[in-house]
Amino acid sequence: MDTTTCAQHLADPLGTVGMSFYFSPQAVERGQGIELDVVTFYAAGRGGVLGDLDAVEVDRIFYFFREGLVATMVEKARAGAPREQAVAEHLGAANDFAEATFGGIDPAVLDAFSAAAAALAGSLERGRWPLVDGYLDQPVPTDPVHAAYYWAIVLRELRGGVHTDAVLAEGITAAASCQLDRGGAYFGLHGYQDADRVEETPELIARREAVEVDTTVRMATLLEALTDAQRQALVDGAAAMHGALAAPVPVA
Repeated sequence: MDTTTCAQHLADPLGTVGMSFYFSPQAVERGQGIELDVVTFYAAGRGGVLGDLDAVEVDRIFYFFREGLVATMVEKARAGAPREQAVAEHLGAANDFAEATFGGIDPAVLDAFSAAAAALAGSLERGRWPLVDGYLDQPVPTDPVHAAYYWAIVLRELRGGVHTDAVLAEGITAAASCQLDRGGAYFGLHGYQDADRVEETPELIARREAVEVDTTVRMATLLEALTDAQRQALVDGAAAMHGALAAPVPVA
């Protein structure tokens, strides 16, 4: 499989799969165990993998949220639970979600996906995408189902980091980018209000569409580190996990 086709086929499945545990019943339960609501638990876990950063710096890295929103959530999370504990429970929630969802997938598909993702991760330059680095600093699960989902999360963060690079290069604001993404589905969820909306001119829409093309090009360049077979393994694994979201099968 060529790099561009692979990048295109990974975008939507991994974008959905990698975030599906954030507000899942498993995350709710794990958060309650350390007395954090699920939204604060999300900030504590995903933000926590970044290490002992100032809350304002974490806010900056979560680029597509309204300025200050993530910092507030992180500060609330830190007042409720130690960062290391929140990260451990965050990763535990991912494992719980994987066990409840991906039991019907051929283990060989998951193993090949994990091997290809690990190879891609090993080729990446560290220091470019903080959230990617943060998850890579965590131990890779030994359980094959957990491991495949861990790598799905890492690859979602990778595309997110590459996409952020493309948005910044085009000079589009975070609010405008969210407004023009998926019909504005995440605009309110990311803290934006009507006052943050911009006029959707043909020129701005074209620039936002160009960002998506640029994101694919940038991802395709990274995927050059893999063989055709490894790229196919990524696509097959991502498709299998994405399909399992609609018909989850618990691990026996």
